[in-house]
Amino acid sequence: MRISQLDTVRALAIGAVIVEHYGGRQLNQWFPMGAGSLGVGVFFCLSGFLITSSLLREFGDATVGRGKVWADFYMRRLLRLAPAYYGWLLILVLLGIEPVASSWVWHATYLSNVWHSLGNPMLDFWSLAVEEQFYVLWPFVIAFTPRRWLPLTVLLTTIVGSLVFKAGAAALGISSDTIQTLLFSNMTELGTGALLALACSRGGRSFDFSWYEGSTRRWLNIMALIALINASLAWYIVSTKGAYRYYFNDMTCSVLFLWVIVNASVGFKGVLGVFFDNKALQYIGRISYGLYLTHNFVPDILVKYFGEMPKIILGPASLGLSFVICALSWQFYEQPILRLKDRFRPRRAAPSVLVEPASTKPQSAA
Repeated sequence: MRISQLDTVRALAIGAVIVEHYGGRQLNQWFPMGAGSLGVGVFFCLSGFLITSSLLREFGDATVGRGKVWADFYMRRLLRLAPAYYGWLLILVLLGIEPVASSWVWHATYLSNVWHSLGNPMLDFWSLAVEEQFYVLWPFVIAFTPRRWLPLTVLLTTIVGSLVFKAGAAALGISSDTIQTLLFSNMTELGTGALLALACSRGGRSFDFSWYEGSTRRWLNIMALIALINASLAWYIVSTKGAYRYYFNDMTCSVLFLWVIVNASVGFKGVLGVFFDNKALQYIGRISYGLYLTHNFVPDILVKYFGEMPKIILGPASLGLSFVICALSWQFYEQPILRLKDRFRPRRAAPSVLVEPASTKPQSAA
């Protein structure tokens, strides 16, 4: 099941990451909460929501063996992520783009985040390593935790666990820069998405938002507004390296991310609805994975093979080339492989239906 407005959420997330890398210091210093942090946080929260929703539905089906659920889950992840990732990694190695070419084993094994924690440069691959490690571990949590204990287990292993991990690192004198890309430093957003999936899993169905109405909707709106104000003020006043942001920024921003994901899933209406239903933005969201992989390396490729050039030329050229690469990859490489995913569905029962709050109109899914 594909919820079309979530593709716009992906487009906004990759847009924020591109602002971080292409926007320059002056733009970034005025961007609330940090553009790159926002973009990556949205991707993490969305992954936690979608992956947990899938696992809850499939492990909850007593007619399908757990072994098949496990195998099918990993095959779908492999088909979605590996072709573009390893294809681009191979291109970077063949073109001799450093530091990837000399450290490709770390990235090929999805240990880029560990590589960074050992004192090496931060590459965009770090967040993909976090997600891949999450995909490996999370099915165990969902499969072996009794359903009644799942909300508490998810809370303890993600949001609370992340806080404990950060506090333990600080007590040992380990800097935040060292651990910031490790899995357990980034479990808050993933866990917030997982908690949302639990709230939307009812009667064997996922994506049930019938609870999102009345006072619940009003309180979430208020909490999201408070979170936005709080995180923005922390960015401008406390600074990016303060203890407050170290411990609580991810938690605060996750409330805002959750609000966006819930409303996009139900379907934004009015002016926001027109924006989130924009087909061009939704297309960018569909190719956002490829854009994330490529956009920050394309400038290095252009400079290496065409020489130094002014930023006013390098930036647009790099962004334009990234879009061309990703559009072609999506059309002729990734999509044909993705069609194989239907062979690895644990069951063929009727798909889960997105249940809308009584106050909203039905949301079409792409």
